[in-house]
Amino acid sequence: MAESGDKNIAVAKSYFAAVNETRLDDLAGVFAENGVLSFPMLPPIEGRKAIRDFYAGVLQFYPKRYDDVTRWFVSEAGDVAAEIHFEGRTSTGRDVIFDAVDVFTIKNNLIQKLNIFYDSAKVLQMVGDLPK
Repeated sequence: MAESGDKNIAVAKSYFAAVNETRLDDLAGVFAENGVLSFPMLPPIEGRKAIRDFYAGVLQFYPKRYDDVTRWFVSEAGDVAAEIHFEGRTSTGRDVIFDAVDVFTIKNNLIQKLNIFYDSAKVLQMVGDLPK
C-alpha cells in the first residue's frame, strides 16, 4: 500500500500543480478519459474534456488563487485525501478564503474520481451570491 499511496499522492500533486499554475491541458491529462469530478452544488462532471472545460471557467473566475495542501491521507485501498487551504480573488475583486478536502480515486496513475468538499454557503457569501 505504501508504494501505491506514494504514487497516488504524486498524481494528486500533479493535479494541484496544474491547477495552481493554470495548465489546463496538464490538468485534464491527470484525469482518466471517463473520469468524474464531483463539485459542490453541481451534478457530477463526467469525462476529461468536460472536466477541462469546467476548470477553464473556474480558473478564469479566480485569476488569483492558490490551493495549499496542508495534509495528505491515504486509505488502505490507496485512495488519497488532501486537506487544503484555499486563498484567492475573483475576477470581480472579491477575496475568497476557505478550507476544503479533496478525495481522489486513482487507478493506473490517472484520477478516476475526484470529490471536492467545502462549505459552499460560506464561499457563496464571499463571492457575493448570498446575503451575509
